[in-house]
Amino acid sequence: MKHIVKGRLFAGMLMACALGAASAQDFPSKPVRLIVPYPGGVPDFVARTVAPMATQALGQQVVVENVSGAGGLLAIQRLLQSPADGYTVVLADAAQWAIVPAMRPGVYDPVNDLVPVAMLATSTLYIAVTDKVPAKNIQEFVALAKAKPGTLSYASAGTGTLHHLFMDSFKAAAGIEVLHVPFKGMSQALTAFLGGEPPVGIGGFLHFQPHTKDGKVRVLAASTKDRSRLTPDVPSMGDFGAPEIDFSGDMGIVAPARTPRPAIDKLAAAFGKAAQSAEFATRMSTQGMEALYRSPDQFAEAIKSQGTRFARAMKVAGIKPEGQ
Repeated sequence: MKHIVKGRLFAGMLMACALGAASAQDFPSKPVRLIVPYPGGVPDFVARTVAPMATQALGQQVVVENVSGAGGLLAIQRLLQSPADGYTVVLADAAQWAIVPAMRPGVYDPVNDLVPVAMLATSTLYIAVTDKVPAKNIQEFVALAKAKPGTLSYASAGTGTLHHLFMDSFKAAAGIEVLHVPFKGMSQALTAFLGGEPPVGIGGFLHFQPHTKDGKVRVLAASTKDRSRLTPDVPSMGDFGAPEIDFSGDMGIVAPARTPRPAIDKLAAAFGKAAQSAEFATRMSTQGMEALYRSPDQFAEAIKSQGTRFARAMKVAGIKPEGQ
């Protein structure tokens, strides 16, 4: 009798595995839900641009759903509460795979709890100054900051943001002291900066570009080791002599760990086809972003690298994880 029961259990397990493999091979057979942590912003624009393109490639609708709050934590929690079947994914950025896990240890492990599907786009931050600051380039800015330590201040979108981590890493590399003035979001930071207090700002090029034409704002340097294709005339951190400073606003699709590989591959192919299209690149450029596709394995390496780099930047900025 025991042999019969064991035989039935084994047969049931084989059938379940066969059904699971078959369902993964048939993927997708229903709409795919694409969760976006930030409604109304650039990530939302990216999601709503790529969704119809991926829909066409998959043969099933990709439906965008906004789940905002806690720097993207709620979106990731919603993802991890969903079945790992490929039908729920998140458009994530460095906040979700590097900053939030570092600031709130134990909430989730981006390496073990998430599986990268495809990187889609990237953006660059810039150091800009108002006409109240006499520096005309990044070298003059550093010289001014060294001559008058602590008299300059910069506006960021908030403590622990990419803006904050980049600028404090730059300050450490340059050996300068510039006071950090955090705001609640980029909108408030930009308003204060354009008003002249603080006279230094960190943001996307499109934030500053309209104000560069009349000389009220000067863009001094980019946050990445290489120059952006969108702003080839703006010096990079590599040009400054600090190529180890490389902070980009990458965005990509992630799924729950244990999602079947056939589903991941089909999602990667669909989103990758969209990200590599001329239409996607053109639409990203209108938001100051560059289309940048990376495969699941390439994306995984980028996430690991950024996790290490951003954790180091948090220590430089004096940011301690919650509870410490």
